[in-house]
Amino acid sequence: MFARVETFEGDQSTFDSMVESQQHTIGLARQLPGNMGGFLLVNGDRTKAMSVTYWENEEDRTAAESEFGAAPHKGTVELFSVAMQQARQAV
Repeated sequence: MFARVETFEGDQSTFDSMVESQQHTIGLARQLPGNMGGFLLVNGDRTKAMSVTYWENEEDRTAAESEFGAAPHKGTVELFSVAMQQARQAV
């Protein structure tokens, strides 16, 4: 499993717009081959956010870059392989 993490920093005046565009982008990415889901994390001050998406393989993650590149807000991107996954089943 592989992850793409994009970090956004800004001020509160543009934060809602950035969150909205990332929700849309992650929704589109969710439909792409190999996508295994994702999260949009925001801090309490509403000045920083992290978009985390999970991919079955590196090729699918790389292919998704065109979708992320079309988003109106750009952040700093880091790519990872997932060394461990542990989650609790939702009730």
